[in-house]
Amino acid sequence: MSPYQEAMLQNIHNQIELWLESNGPVPHEDVYRFLHSVKGTSGTIGMAGLSELSGRLMAEAGDAAREPWETDELRAFLYPLVRESCECRHNGDVVLATAFDDGLDILPDQPLVLILDDDVTLLRYLKDELEANGYFVVATVSPDKAIRCFHDLTPDCFILDLVIPDKNGFEVMETLSDRVRTKFVPTTVISIRDDKETRLRAYRIGADDFMSKPIDMEELLVRLERQLRRKKQLDRLLFVDELTGALNRKCFEESFRRICLEAQRARKNFSLAVIDLDHFKLVNDRYGHLAGDKVLTAFARFVREQTRSTDLFFRLGGEEFVMMMPQTGRAEAAKLLERIRLRFAECDPVPDYPELRITFSAGIVEVADPVPESRPCWVEAADAALYRAKELGRDRIVVSEDLEACERGAKRKLNIAVVDDDAIIRAMLIEFLKGTIGKRMSVDVRAFKDGQSFLDDPRHAEKGPYLVVLDGMMPGVDGMEALRRLRAAEGSDRYSVIMLTGRSEEYDIHRALELGADDYLTKPFRVKELEARIRRLTGRMR
Repeated sequence: MSPYQEAMLQNIHNQIELWLESNGPVPHEDVYRFLHSVKGTSGTIGMAGLSELSGRLMAEAGDAAREPWETDELRAFLYPLVRESCECRHNGDVVLATAFDDGLDILPDQPLVLILDDDVTLLRYLKDELEANGYFVVATVSPDKAIRCFHDLTPDCFILDLVIPDKNGFEVMETLSDRVRTKFVPTTVISIRDDKETRLRAYRIGADDFMSKPIDMEELLVRLERQLRRKKQLDRLLFVDELTGALNRKCFEESFRRICLEAQRARKNFSLAVIDLDHFKLVNDRYGHLAGDKVLTAFARFVREQTRSTDLFFRLGGEEFVMMMPQTGRAEAAKLLERIRLRFAECDPVPDYPELRITFSAGIVEVADPVPESRPCWVEAADAALYRAKELGRDRIVVSEDLEACERGAKRKLNIAVVDDDAIIRAMLIEFLKGTIGKRMSVDVRAFKDGQSFLDDPRHAEKGPYLVVLDGMMPGVDGMEALRRLRAAEGSDRYSVIMLTGRSEEYDIHRALELGADDYLTKPFRVKELEARIRRLTGRMR
């Protein structure tokens, strides 16, 4: 980037910061003149994307006289310019800035790897390398934090060092041993101590793999890939209903979470159906439970044969089933189930009992707010539609029409704090968070220029989840001190904290992880990277 381009970006930063910090109305002609200047200068010095964007904002604002801009209104209006200039600073090559949003996607179902090691340099290296290969990484230097993350996030893989101050890796593994076994989380021990006694002890406690330091990254990637493949095979054995071959109730909650995350990424709703066989009790009473089991097995097999490869079919218990249809609206879901209903009513599900004619009823709801915690509300709505189908005479499909009521019931509130002494960063993040997370849950986003004003926020008295984007370096009470006080307070587990640090400030990263930050980003950061991390954190918040 040339000195002229750097000066241009600094001028934009200074002017917008001045307006936002003034907290007073800004004359329209000043805003229009500023955009005019940015358009002309940026185009002259080779910043074509910035020039084009400024021109669009000028056209939107218009050159006719209007009322002065209030701070909130001006911040929202200039958000695209703030974001573009920040991306330019990050990329260095301003030509790439306008194309950035199309070049980075968020994977729908990244495996989550939890890493515990007191060596921050190694943590950063592993985090960068694994995320470059498609993993999502939560890294910490704190054993207690790792234990909390293991319970709260249910990682797909766990990597830990044995030599850690305060509580060594063996103690962490012993604490988590029951959870590791029941959740089948592959655990890899990494250690500079690789004697036979150490390795055997690690395996006896529950380690699935052992690697000596220094770590060969290529080998680690191969081992993790193998472990994930085995985990999927074990999950299939654990989560498939033995009688019918459908997925079981244990699998339903995790599958709902995964499909929610995918729906958030794709920005497309999905549909959920609760299905019940009609008069099934009479089958058991008249023909016996063996015949009933054959009916259930035949029905599950028939449905799986008639559905798409992306649809998921679960048996919740007895004759009750659930189907989830990703990226499918309620009308399309109703057509699919109606076709299955008609075909099933015409077939002989159990050849041993040709006189049996079995039908089913179903209630469908379109999940318009794909948040994992909303699952009970949407199941209840689909169940209510099923009940209505039973009232109307069974052997039919009913679609829940009251989407707004379902969405209101499912939608949770999330308090968000942006704590940074840079007015531009605050402005950008406020608009970004409102526009992304605000689409799928009720959010209350507030900005603070220092740690003390954040700590004085009255929302700390509330009991709901709280997301904090916290700058490490601020005057007065800085981010590290604010984080320390936050984690020392009662109920600190409801906070998810992303710490912003300088690119070369390794000590700050170590301190942030030690104090309990859930994740960190180095400045300057990419907005899409922040979006990916926030989605992952909010998607897994309890």
